[in-house]
Amino acid sequence: MLEMATASDSDPFGDLPDELLSRVLSFLPAENAVQTCVLDTRWRDLWRRLTSLLFVFDGPTFPRYNRFKQLVKLLICLRGNSPLVRCEIDAYPDDGPENTFTNTSLLIDYALACEAEELIVRAADIQYDLPVFDVPLSLISQHLKTLHLEGVNLDHSALNFSRCLVLEDLRIQLCNIRACEISSMSLKRMCITDYCSLPDIVRLRICAPSLISLQLEDFEGLTPFLENMPLLETAHVNLEDGCHDHCRSNQGVCDNIVCGCHAYPVKEGVLLNGLSNAAKLDLIALPKMFLYRWDLKWCPVFGKLKTLLLNEWFTTVDLVCILGHSPVLEILTLQLDNTEKIVGATGAQETKTQSFVCACLKSVHVECEEVDEGVLAILNILSTCGILREQIIIKEDPHTDSDCDGQCCVTLPTLSKGMFDSLCKGGTVPGDLGHNTLDAIQNGSELVPPHCQLRQRA
Repeated sequence: MLEMATASDSDPFGDLPDELLSRVLSFLPAENAVQTCVLDTRWRDLWRRLTSLLFVFDGPTFPRYNRFKQLVKLLICLRGNSPLVRCEIDAYPDDGPENTFTNTSLLIDYALACEAEELIVRAADIQYDLPVFDVPLSLISQHLKTLHLEGVNLDHSALNFSRCLVLEDLRIQLCNIRACEISSMSLKRMCITDYCSLPDIVRLRICAPSLISLQLEDFEGLTPFLENMPLLETAHVNLEDGCHDHCRSNQGVCDNIVCGCHAYPVKEGVLLNGLSNAAKLDLIALPKMFLYRWDLKWCPVFGKLKTLLLNEWFTTVDLVCILGHSPVLEILTLQLDNTEKIVGATGAQETKTQSFVCACLKSVHVECEEVDEGVLAILNILSTCGILREQIIIKEDPHTDSDCDGQCCVTLPTLSKGMFDSLCKGGTVPGDLGHNTLDAIQNGSELVPPHCQLRQRA
């Protein structure tokens, strides 16, 4: 670039407006952006007015410590206090065995002093496998709206963001969280994902009364306790293998006092009460996770819930409880890979005495490997709750070699009322639904493929 300008004795970008050049510079790492000041007199101060700074390097190009230190001091000295909108920082350790982060902390303080609205701090892509940078607790800003932390330590007794008055978005990925509480009165969106390590003795409490969106998944430790979130609209929660809320001996409550089954609170639930105001809710877990089932004993009411997704963690009794406490539910999706737990605790008599009508429910989508005894138990529950056959769509994905290329859809309007009622009541199951299709068709527009079968467990 510099050679071209010298050869032509003019700026090859001279016809471009400053706004466009600034936009281009905003995508460059800070080290490259600063170097453009030698191109021409017009470029001398252009980089200083950038509202986005990127201290981001991949492993091979990351400067040595002294170079990084010089870059930080030079940029702060020459740029001054020009306002920032966005600052992205790779945390880079100082030389020495202490692994301090003097210049990284200096950059964070500088970004906040320049009234940055978005701050991203992540572990540098160098030779460190574990998070080593401790994010300072003294994050004070009246302008910070978005905070993204990745691969760092949050090693404080409490993460109190009350002094970040307009903070709305908090994203935490691959972090060690040792705090007992995360609190913010202004926070609207929170995401804790990608194998964050959470406390495993005392539950992390989340106090965010203004939250409207929550994503919680892929963490290790105890599930956080959610305080009341009256404005919550959407939530996605996934309890996988890293979650400690299960009994190691599969007994429900065992004699091992350090087992997750002893960490459940005695006088209150953990998740569902805090999620009860959501309009859209995804509740996913491995079947061994007991947290949702135990929370349902507190009978939370989902008074605003319209869209619900569940996988196979629930029993039929749990499903009845959820439907009975979701008066405005419109769309229900059930993802079922394994229905053994569903059948194992059917509670048929209890479900009959608790029958009710889901007046607002418009459609039920059942995604399963095959329509087996567990799926039939669910159909029975739905029938009891007044769900019509026209409202149910079943998608079969057997994950095995068959004549079906892709998913097989069984839309229940193709069944006669008598056959549907028989299936829902657990009566005789056709050996091959496809061979009975002609007798079951009400209109000729939809046919069930012969290889989509209703099967009972052996």
